[in-house]
Formats: sequence, C-alpha cells, structure tokens
Amino acid sequence: MNDAEDPDPPVRPDAMQLLAHDIRSAVSDVIGGLRLMNRETLPQSALVQHERVQAASELLARLVEQLLAGTPRVTKDQIGNLDLHRFLTDEFRRWHGATHGSGTWVTLELAPNLPRVVRLDLLSLRRVLANLMGNALRHAEGGQIRLAADLTDEGHLRICVSDDGPGFPAELMTTLFEPATRGSRGGAGTGLGLHIAAAQVSEMGGTIDAKNRSIQGARLTVIFPRGIWERHGEGIDGLPDLQGVRVLVADDSATNRTLVNAMLTRMGAECELAADGIEALNWLARERFDLALVDMEMPILGGLDVLRSERLRQARGIAPPMSMVAMTAYVLGDNREAILEAGADGILAKPLEGIEPFGRAIRHYIDIRPDASGWAPERAPSLSAITLADLMQAAGPDQQDQLLARLREDLAQVEIDLERALANGDAKEVESQTHILLSLSTAVGALPAEAAARRLNEIARRESGEAMQIAGQACLARLSELRQDLPKVDRAR
Repeated sequence: MNDAEDPDPPVRPDAMQLLAHDIRSAVSDVIGGLRLMNRETLPQSALVQHERVQAASELLARLVEQLLAGTPRVTKDQIGNLDLHRFLTDEFRRWHGATHGSGTWVTLELAPNLPRVVRLDLLSLRRVLANLMGNALRHAEGGQIRLAADLTDEGHLRICVSDDGPGFPAELMTTLFEPATRGSRGGAGTGLGLHIAAAQVSEMGGTIDAKNRSIQGARLTVIFPRGIWERHGEGIDGLPDLQGVRVLVADDSATNRTLVNAMLTRMGAECELAADGIEALNWLARERFDLALVDMEMPILGGLDVLRSERLRQARGIAPPMSMVAMTAYVLGDNREAILEAGADGILAKPLEGIEPFGRAIRHYIDIRPDASGWAPERAPSLSAITLADLMQAAGPDQQDQLLARLREDLAQVEIDLERALANGDAKEVESQTHILLSLSTAVGALPAEAAARRLNEIARRESGEAMQIAGQACLARLSELRQDLPKVDRAR
C-alpha cells in the first residue's frame, strides 16, 4: 500500500481551516488544564464538580470535532467498538457530580449479562444519555434518578433512565419526542432534548419509549436490537481478544486508517482516528489510550514530532505512560534508529501484514505497555530529568555546576520568603514569591511545584484568609520536594 497514492484530499489552509485548528487546540488546552489541577488540594465538593466539568469538556471536544467536520458522522455503518461498562460508569460519575449538593441521588445498575464491548457510536450514545439524564434531573429535583442497562431475553440491549418526579403529562405522551413539546404544567425545559435523543436513537438503529411509572415518576427506555449492537467476527480463532483496549490510529491515508480500524475493531479494540500529527496530539491531550499507532510520513506534523512531543509530556508527568508504535514503509538504517530514539516502542512495516500477524504484534505491545493505573498529574515527578538535562546542555559544561547552585539558592530563598509572607498574611508578597517559583519550576519541568504555585498565586490575588494558608502549605510541601530532589538528578541524558 503506497501512502502517497491515497491521502485525504488536501484542504486549502483558508481562514476557516485555521479557525478550526485554533478551536481544537483551545478545547485541548482546557481539558489539559483540568487534568493538571492539583486534586489533592480540592475539597470533596470541588473534586466532584471537577470530575463533572472534565467529563463535559471531553463531550464538548467530540461535539466540536463533529461540528468542524462539516457533515454528520455515519452511525449505522463503519462504526467501531465501545467499552459499554466503562462508558456507563463514566456517565454515572458525570451525573453523580452534576447532582452533588442538590439533594438528587443518582444510581447505576449494570446487569450481569451486559456485554462489555458493543458496536455503538460513543458520541451519539453520549448525546442520547446527556439529554435523557438532563431531562430527569430537571424534573426530579430532590429525588432519585436511576441509570440501568441489561439484555432482554431476545438479546436486545436495553438502557433505561427512570426518576421519581411528577411523570409526563398525559397530553404529552403522543407527541413527547417532537421538537418543542411542553405540557400544561410548564416548568423547565423546551422538549428539544427528548427530540434530539429520539433522533439520535433512530439514526443508530434503535427505538425509544416513554412511560410513567405505576407509583410515581417516569421511565425512558432505549432499545438497540442485537443485530445493531453485536460485534461481528468475535471469537475468530487465531485473533487476540482486545476488548477494553483503546487505540489511537494516526495516519494521513484514509485507506490505512480504515484498514487498521477494521482489524482492531474485529479484535474488540476501541479506536479513535487522526488524519495528521496535530489531530493526534489533540486526541492524546484530551483522552487516555493504551496504545498509539503513528504513521511517520504525515503532513503538517510528522510522526517523529508526535512521538517526541508525547514522550516529553510523559517524562514531565503531564501525560500518562503508554505504548507508542510507529508505522512506516522505511524501516532500515538511520530511519529506524531515529524512530526508536524519538520514543517508539516498536515499528510496524508498511504495507501491513494480514490480520493475524498484525493482531499478535498489537497484543505484544499491549502486554508490555507501562502500568498507568496509578498515574495522576499530582503524582508526577518533582522535576523532569529531560527538561533539566536540556537546561544543563544549554548552559554548557563549564556553567552546569554554577547553574545548579544558583537554582538551589533561589529555591531556598523563595521558601524562606514565602513562609514569612504566609505567616504575615501578606497576599501581595505571596503573589510575588509565587511568580518567582513559577519561573524556576517551569525552567526545570517541576510540574507539581508549578501547579501548586499557580494555584496559590490565583488565590492570593483574590483573598488572604484560610484558603491562602491551605494552598500555601501545599505549595511549600511541593517546593520542599523539589529542593530535595534537585541535587539527585543525573545531569547526563
């Protein structure tokens, strides 16, 4: 397969394309910023809302991608896999956070017979649940909302959202899913949400039904027939089971993306696709993956740059560790060495072999992937060895010892001055010292100290009370860790 023969048609970099790029980057920055917040310093109520905002921002990112694409995604054909258990658990966490402190209680019930992986479009299903759960939340304030999923006796996938609110007015039942439907009770909502949900379900090949419960409340039920949700080709001999595995496929060839996606989907993996290096980095900034397959010969931003950028983010603790594999037609000699030096765990030669050897290779890279279960931004190393090594190289061999000594002195002075400012409740001086710490910590890739200093700086600009003292002690703890670890870092690459 020759990549040069089948790239996506080139798009003129006009104002609209540039605007789309900036919008994608801005959304990725928002999600990245949320991930860098120090969760250890957040009270429980703020922590729950943080999870809600992060989930909503990831939904926004996917909606932006669909909007900027210019045409709706096909949902009945050419769709990939969805880890249903993970998806529903994430949705539950999101809506549990949305109701925190409101007196409304959200529960999740997943039946034992529920399949783990289904063939449903994530964005479409998320839009359905967002509207159904949002409707229940508006009309069941202070009550209970139940999200449940199971298989019927016929093998159809059933997802229900029920509440103990007032239920649907009788006059609405025949027109409930029409746009702008409202009953005589009035109240919140326009009816558009249920119309959107019904339209999405229909596009996905399912049905939706609404009923009032026998005691009190309403129930909305979505049914996807077995032929719609069931995976094709499951359990084929010789192919590994990749259920629960998320893979990013970055390739400028539409044919290659389709081929790789089809093979991975057949083995149960959940895939996202990127057509260039910029799009790949945006995906990596927004969401977590177990493996990234990166084409080396992409326009705009090449595969080597994607590997280097993501490995640097991982070394700084900004991103979780993961396996990254290069795909290229040029495997020999210096090109191979450059790919491995850029951070690839391995190389897949193009044209790709058949599905069985491809599956064995993917299974290998999944099995050797680093453990990212305990990763969190606040658990990042106190400083980045790579960033510090770059700094030492820039200083030159004659100035390295002097630069390190100056860094230690400056950090020690900031610690003294910051402690004094906090003891005196001097918000202006706290703000001044955090500016210095931000500069120093950024220079050596000290992500925890940088995040703590930024948070303290923001608080100090607003108030000088208890919140500043709490954030100040957290910042001093991160600063102390940085000072202790700085002399231990090997200056050599």
